[in-house]
Amino acid sequence: MMKNFSRRDFIKGMSTATVGAGALGLLTACGSTNPPPAGADTPGASQAQAGVPSFMMEPEAIPEDKIDETKTADIIVIGAGVSGLCLACRATELGSSVIVFAASAKHVERGGSNHGIDTKTQQKKGINYKAKDMAHRLKQEFMAAGYNVDQEKWSTWLKHNTESMNWLIDKMENHGAGVTLELGYHDEDYLFDFAPASHNFVFPEGTSEVFKSNPFFGAAFGQALVNDMYQYEILKNGGKIDFETTALYLIRGDKANGKSGRVTAVIAKDSGGRYIKYVGKKAIVMATGDFSQNKEMMEAYCPQALDILAEREIDYNAGFQFGGLYPGDGHKMGLWAGAAWQKAYPNAAMVDNLNGPYSKGISNVCTINLNADGLRYMNEDTLCSYSAWATKQQPGKAAYYIWDSAYAHHYDEWATFGTTLGGDNAWNGPRTKTPEEMLAAWEEGVEKGTYVKADTLEELVTKLEGLNGEQALKTLKKYNEYCEAGYDPDFLKNAKELAPIKTGPFYGMKYTIGFANFLCVTGGLRTNPEMQVCDENDQPIEGLYNIGIMVGDMYANTYNFAICGHNLSSTCNTFPYLLAERLKEA
Repeated sequence: MMKNFSRRDFIKGMSTATVGAGALGLLTACGSTNPPPAGADTPGASQAQAGVPSFMMEPEAIPEDKIDETKTADIIVIGAGVSGLCLACRATELGSSVIVFAASAKHVERGGSNHGIDTKTQQKKGINYKAKDMAHRLKQEFMAAGYNVDQEKWSTWLKHNTESMNWLIDKMENHGAGVTLELGYHDEDYLFDFAPASHNFVFPEGTSEVFKSNPFFGAAFGQALVNDMYQYEILKNGGKIDFETTALYLIRGDKANGKSGRVTAVIAKDSGGRYIKYVGKKAIVMATGDFSQNKEMMEAYCPQALDILAEREIDYNAGFQFGGLYPGDGHKMGLWAGAAWQKAYPNAAMVDNLNGPYSKGISNVCTINLNADGLRYMNEDTLCSYSAWATKQQPGKAAYYIWDSAYAHHYDEWATFGTTLGGDNAWNGPRTKTPEEMLAAWEEGVEKGTYVKADTLEELVTKLEGLNGEQALKTLKKYNEYCEAGYDPDFLKNAKELAPIKTGPFYGMKYTIGFANFLCVTGGLRTNPEMQVCDENDQPIEGLYNIGIMVGDMYANTYNFAICGHNLSSTCNTFPYLLAERLKEA
């Protein structure tokens, strides 16, 4: 356990330990330039004694005579998630030979929001949304990240997203799937505005030769259909997929965990205990997901999310699982082979707070938010990701939402997560809800115990466990005065979002931020815009690439969902699509 392990401690411990050159990329990413000791290619037990984190301890090489089989292709892809299968699909389509292998027993995915710019789907629906319209939005993203991201990657996505998304849309529609668009977002302060751009995929007929997954909700699970299609196309094009096969380490310069030369192969172990050497004539592409279930890596690179991490056994088949996902297999292999860590610190966690009576697909609950002391602590009119972090800072990480029955009519219509244009039929997904439907939903929440209800505010605050009711009533009185005046001097919430809480019955909810709000962590290995993994000097490691959520320096501070569906659209679609084309020409 490394409870008090800080980034400073990590640098100090690593710089004084006897470690191999595989640690050098990590050292310099954290500010050290100490050279590795001679003859340290294969660390031994002394590493652990020196206090080196276990994720930097390289595995012993498997002797050549223990390798049961060698498999060769132009491109070896490690991981059968959305990004890995996207690359393999496009690459086999272009004529490259590809072998995908993965530790999971099936393809894995989560979510279903794919941000598209000026796609054919948007054009059909009359939505005018061009790359040039993103100028304000991108500047906001860079500001939120402290400008500590690789803007060239964002530029690459911006220039090529239309092409890569239309390619995906064509493929899905050719196999009979439908495409829906989630509603856009309107912020009264115009900060988070965007047009309908998140594309979901649906197949209401059930299953087919291509589509096996049959998800019931496009925004949350539609990407399973995309992976069904990718897998079908890969196999049809002559590609191969090996499941239940776990990558162990890379071969670089003909050495296990080598520190120079080209990466040519990866050693893996299948479910039967057989060792397999996968040789990539052009590339080894890592698409192994995040590192959120590696506590030591989280302590080193994403400490802000440690207290909402659910420690559990690794499940490579996990899909929409909260509390953390994967152990960072690809990250570790890259570090052992001399890769550097990304420059942005800390890594951005993907955290949200979609609970209670929120009115816009990815928004916070806009009624009054109180902490346990009965005090407001934020401008409630913000995104679900930002509200999660603000609430996490409060006593007990708890928020108390209080609203009245009139609040249902504060909005003409309510849009929950995944609400789509056109609404409620098999092809279009969920529609907006009326005020009457919201009132019915709140009553259902009371019956289930999710919400509490009372005829007076005085009674309501007694039902909210842990809330300082006396102070809460004082705060509510002041808040109602602000609503009547149309001005919030405390947090400057937009007047249009100030809804008085005066009309009974009244409703309330206590919500505590925890592992159910934490999905995964973004980034990791230093990666250039061509998806090449780089060393401490920003030089690409020949033959080694990574894609998907592990791409370094794409996000910083937090993944905020402000460009809804951006990760699936960029690191899991545009980037692998382009990489497949570059590798064809390699």
